[in-house]
Amino acid sequence: MNPYRYAKALAWSGMFLLIGTIIFWGILGQNIPPYSPAIGAEEFAAQIRQHAAQIRVGMIVQMPISVLYFTWGTAIWILMRAIEKENGSNAVLSLLQLAGAAFTTVVFILPCSIWLAIAYRPEVMDPKTLLMMYDFGWMFFDMAYSLTTMQLLAFGICMLQDHREQPLVPAWAAWFTMFVVVSFILFTMMPLVYGGPFSRSGLLNYFVEFVLFFLMWLVVGIYVIKAIGRLEREHQVKHADS
Repeated sequence: MNPYRYAKALAWSGMFLLIGTIIFWGILGQNIPPYSPAIGAEEFAAQIRQHAAQIRVGMIVQMPISVLYFTWGTAIWILMRAIEKENGSNAVLSLLQLAGAAFTTVVFILPCSIWLAIAYRPEVMDPKTLLMMYDFGWMFFDMAYSLTTMQLLAFGICMLQDHREQPLVPAWAAWFTMFVVVSFILFTMMPLVYGGPFSRSGLLNYFVEFVLFFLMWLVVGIYVIKAIGRLEREHQVKHADS
């Protein structure tokens, strides 16, 4: 039996979600960049009412496809378990990664449901209520960074313990992943300011952090697909010889 039968499809699900997130969460969802916390409630409400239809479409699609983050995390778990078994180590890191992927899926879905509610009928809602709900969505989305940090720190540490002559994931990719998720600590400043580089739409906490996050997602996604393919080929060769 091939233990990697579905793993490649799971690995590709992360890449599909990456593209979908840019389109539905980012472009249609009006999150490139998000609305500045410095604007007033009336101005914010006017913007939401103007773009309500496309925000609804974006969030309606983004919510169900966000489950692909967990399926992607399952592919990463399969890869990590292969390394752990070869090293004779326990499954602590792979379980932390899988739990982090599950929680990060919720971090996608819950804020999207809040933003969908904002765009549902903004014309009858008080502007201050709309702004408060939008703020809550972003507070949850940004400040739950520790869940994704746990997931990808565990991944990076596990990849550095791959003792193969040619590691499944190169060390630089593991270090880059860990650097990016540790840098999420900058989000801690977000609830303290209304403007500047540390705000939710600021230079550091949005443009730098999110570019790094999506780049890291792409790097990890590519190497997970390659690694799963390599593991599958090695399994086939091993069982062909036996």
